Amino acid sequence: MSNTREFVIDERLLNSLVEDTDVAGEMAHKSIHHFLKELRNMGLAHRDLWSVRLFNGDSDADLDPDYAEHLDRINSGLPSEWPPATPTK
Repeated sequence: MSNTREFVIDERLLNSLVEDTDVAGEMAHKSIHHFLKELRNMGLAHRDLWSVRLFNGDSDADLDPDYAEHLDRINSGLPSEWPPATPTK
């Protein structure tokens, strides 16, 4: 069973945002600029399937079931913290 979610954005708007966040743009911001460029590249490669994987330190949801559960809890609106609090004795 596939659980595909879709992100849809106007190409002209995205191109404008890429320009605005460039070094000479009105809202210059290096990190946001590169994030938007990567998002645009993902859209240009529209025939590919994409997945966003989060990691935190050495934890990756595909490899660490505890971290996967942490992300599932947050996604469900439940409280969770990472790394988990160490129980006190």
